[in-house]
Amino acid sequence: MDTAAHIMLPLIILLALRVDTRKVLLMLPFAVVMDLDFFIPGAHRMVFHNVWIAVIIPILVILYLDRFYPEYRSYGLIAFFYLLSHLVLDLAEGIALLYPILTDFYYFEAEMFFQFIGPVPIPDFSINYGVILAEETQIVGETMTAGDTATQYASVSEVSSGLFLTLIVAASMYYEKSFNFLKEIWKLLVDIISYLVERLKSLFER
Repeated sequence: MDTAAHIMLPLIILLALRVDTRKVLLMLPFAVVMDLDFFIPGAHRMVFHNVWIAVIIPILVILYLDRFYPEYRSYGLIAFFYLLSHLVLDLAEGIALLYPILTDFYYFEAEMFFQFIGPVPIPDFSINYGVILAEETQIVGETMTAGDTATQYASVSEVSSGLFLTLIVAASMYYEKSFNFLKEIWKLLVDIISYLVERLKSLFER
């Protein structure tokens, strides 16, 4: 997806949600920072287009801010949204989600077409997804289509399907219970690790 779409779509969503305009504009570079891997030969949509950069590290940073610098938590959330929306919007073209562990490209694209029975429009929904294997340079995946022979008069493009997923991400992120759920999972993991560490200490002290 082009740079303008990566900037404008999440920006419009955040402004529509009435998130602080100053914070939204200040963190705007995060909407396109992932595309810096374009300047690394043979590494576009790989080095920065993965779950570590777009999901895991931002969540850890947000949890850290929430604990020690809560006044900056909203900045972290906005940056996280920009990164995640970039990842979602590029899914239709294929991205190396698990790089550097795997260099395979994963893709997902949803489209909606309409066929007409007389004057009545009938939606025809299709999903395209799969994996482009790095070693074999072949596409492995499945396509599920409601009606392959439908007369397609209008369609929702990959931009629109990406926008739909981005809206879902925005709704989830800014719904307080969603973030609280992540916090509870993090606390549970910390408690489990602490318990295991204490048990190991007690074993070595015997």
